[in-house]
Amino acid sequence: MAAAASATAAQARAQTTPTTAPPDARILDNLLTRVGVEVEIGQDHPVFVIDTGAERTSISDSLARRLDLAPGPDVIVHGITAAQRTPTVLLPRLEVLQRPFTDLVPPVFQHSLLGADGFLGLDVLSQFRLGLDFQRRRATLAPSGQTRFFSGVGTATARRIGPDRGGARSARGGQLLLSSVRIGDAVIDAFIDSGAQHSVGNLRLADLAGPSTGELQLFGVVGQSLTAQQRTLPDLKIARRDFGPTPLLFADLHAFRVLDLSDRPALLLGADLLTRFRRITLDYGASRVAFEG
Repeated sequence: MAAAASATAAQARAQTTPTTAPPDARILDNLLTRVGVEVEIGQDHPVFVIDTGAERTSISDSLARRLDLAPGPDVIVHGITAAQRTPTVLLPRLEVLQRPFTDLVPPVFQHSLLGADGFLGLDVLSQFRLGLDFQRRRATLAPSGQTRFFSGVGTATARRIGPDRGGARSARGGQLLLSSVRIGDAVIDAFIDSGAQHSVGNLRLADLAGPSTGELQLFGVVGQSLTAQQRTLPDLKIARRDFGPTPLLFADLHAFRVLDLSDRPALLLGADLLTRFRRITLDYGASRVAFEG
């Protein structure tokens, strides 16, 4: 039987996951989409947070020291708010749901910044199907295409940003752009960042919104911050669900520039909008995203 696992809270050690009836997992109350899964590195079983906004898997400095991993070359990591030169280590093998990933070179961040042993990025997640069940406070991870999509509000195809797409080559190859987000009659580009608490529109999308009503500071996982404006879109529709007038944050995120999305309206979908659905499923192998509720 193909392996499947429920995600566990990122700051608690997971129990060994059975392949038949995995237990429900808790999603942290203060970080609604911050969930993690137990991985296998040799004899160690650390918990890595699932991060659909990151191109590559990363590891904490404390785990790298514990595993005595050899240093690798410094790399430029493109985060939500900025880019940063970051040290790496050589990770010969990592297993997720009994699927091996070899010769990884993950960036290393302070454990205090990650709040976990590591983050699973799209270099690993692209092989899986991720389900977020907000009503039951449960997350699942399974091989891509293993189970059928649920029926509900909408199932959208999504086009994959690959290595030939502008600045996305070195930052976020594998990210999916949704085809089911609209402002009025216009379809806009949108992508899901499971680690982001707030949805953020780019400055071109801000042109379609009302006047600024305030500001909020946004912080990236690598520590940088920037200021976002608070504005309200006149209407927003995701997968045939109409949200009506929608308050959002707007900022010139580094992520939009990396994905070549600065010159047209675009939206990063975070927890504040994602949790308005009961369930969301992302199948990176099939390039499909489904929304329910």
